[in-house]
Amino acid sequence: MKLTFMGTAGARFMVAKQLAASGGLYLESGGTRLAMDPGPGAVVQYAKRKVDLGRLDGILVSHRHLDHSGDVNVLIEAMTEGGFRPRGTVFCPSDALDDDPVVLHYLRHFPEQLVRLQPETSYTLKDIAFRTTPRHIHGAETYGFLFGDPASPALGWVTDSKYYDGIAEDHRADVMVIHTVLTQSRPDLPHLGLDDAERIIREARPRLAVITHFGMTVWRAHPWEVAAQLAERTGVEVKAARDGMSLEV
Repeated sequence: MKLTFMGTAGARFMVAKQLAASGGLYLESGGTRLAMDPGPGAVVQYAKRKVDLGRLDGILVSHRHLDHSGDVNVLIEAMTEGGFRPRGTVFCPSDALDDDPVVLHYLRHFPEQLVRLQPETSYTLKDIAFRTTPRHIHGAETYGFLFGDPASPALGWVTDSKYYDGIAEDHRADVMVIHTVLTQSRPDLPHLGLDDAERIIREARPRLAVITHFGMTVWRAHPWEVAAQLAERTGVEVKAARDGMSLEV
């Protein structure tokens, strides 16, 4: 599988200032293409990297907050050629569809399938198999994900959440992508801090950990320097994602 970071900005201030892009993640496996958490400007990032959105097979939204879903409707239209070529699957939590939805009603029949995510459930999109984690502690219905062989996942995606006991085990994989919004976790904010990321890395011991979805304080601390410090303290290879960076997982 090939994972590309279409953006590394997290939370409202980084997204509003566009100090880094907020296009989410893009996963390719075999001939299958999946856009994940297409935040504001995702369509621009895909165009910039010459990805034909008309060849997308699916869109995955971890939760309804705008930095994860701002361009979901644009990508649905692009994937289905404005609805003239119904195709693809959209995966999202129920609260992205129900009250105050982020997926607009008029285009819900454009994809072939619209799947409501459930906790600890397995899904398949052609060559990509994934499983949801237990529901995260966040301000909206939110899930993390494991990709690949359930017995030995290739990729664990730790999306937005407050730290909880078991979060490392729930996302344990060969490569782990960790949303790291804060330099220091705060009880009043349901996001992970660098202290949480370090704890997750120590407990899960992935081959590679990648921090991304940076809030303003992490950005000002220079993510590449933070990653080097985490690697030194944990003994695990840690990288800071960059806009446009790709990894084989």
